[in-house]
Amino acid sequence: MGRDMRIAVRVTAKEKERIQTKARKCGLSTTEYVKQRALGYEPRGIPPNVLFAFLEKLGELADQANSPELDEEIGALLQQIAAVLLLPEKG
Repeated sequence: MGRDMRIAVRVTAKEKERIQTKARKCGLSTTEYVKQRALGYEPRGIPPNVLFAFLEKLGELADQANSPELDEEIGALLQQIAAVLLLPEKG
């Protein structure tokens, strides 16, 4: 199913700049940012690279886990971190 509908919205120059700045902070195009906001999502800003390094280390620890319980706990923690810090939130 292709994208074939367009919605035009008039904004002031100042509003446009604010929207574009917020979209850049989230690593999104202006269109994607506005669409997510209109659909009730709150896109998150791009986290610092150090977060991804920590997540990678945590994943390595999970791979070395000696018990299914610990592996499950680490997996749950990774999912929680992603949900809180990385994924857009439904507002």
